[in-house]
Amino acid sequence: MNIKLIATDLDDTLLRRDKTISDYTKSVFERCRELGVLTAFATARSRENTLELQEQLRPNGNIVTGGCLIYVGGELLRSYYMPEAPASALLAELVSIPNVKRVSARTIDASFSNQPYEHRTLVDFFTPVGVPLLHCSYHSDDDELMRTLAAKYPELDFKHVSNTDLYDVNPNGATKFNGVRTLAEHFGVAISEVAAFGDDYNDIEMLKNCGIGVAVENAIDDCKAVADYTALDCDADGVAHWIEEYILNGN
Repeated sequence: MNIKLIATDLDDTLLRRDKTISDYTKSVFERCRELGVLTAFATARSRENTLELQEQLRPNGNIVTGGCLIYVGGELLRSYYMPEAPASALLAELVSIPNVKRVSARTIDASFSNQPYEHRTLVDFFTPVGVPLLHCSYHSDDDELMRTLAAKYPELDFKHVSNTDLYDVNPNGATKFNGVRTLAEHFGVAISEVAAFGDDYNDIEMLKNCGIGVAVENAIDDCKAVADYTALDCDADGVAHWIEEYILNGN
């Protein structure tokens, strides 16, 4: 199996459910470095929320905020921003809907929320925040609302985080798969030489379109349907075991 780049989701994929990473997984990433197999994170997390994992695993690339920002080391290769007018209109609409519980938005180095939450700047979103936004999210029990908003704001990409009440919104084009393509082009790797790992709706595109797509056992059915392989559960270090068996043992 000629895989030169590994791109993996973090939460509930590479990481265990308790957000830890095993010594075994660390050792597999070390072997990837020794053998010249490139690695990259592809996560909805912010870059700041990957720093500890970057120190532990030392990936070659880092696709964060669901594909809005793509890094190699400290170099920003590409960024995607929400168009200002639809983003401002969406945020103002979301905070006016009674069954929307919390609305948040993110720039490259700051976060905002309409409720006090985790060091985010408190704003009402009725007035535009005045800085370019990468991403926003909201909490709601109304799944139909996402479809209604997606039809109203075609410039934006809406995705539900499975088994939660969280909905993520990115600018069109800001996807994990496009982040993988950016990294692959940077490193001179063909998409057919990329193995992608994931578990949720925002992983489907890269599982389907990379050379090899691998869903962990705990992934949603939609991921498993497009994946070429299914790895062990995230709590059983499924990604690391798959990499060792199918990629490293052949090198």
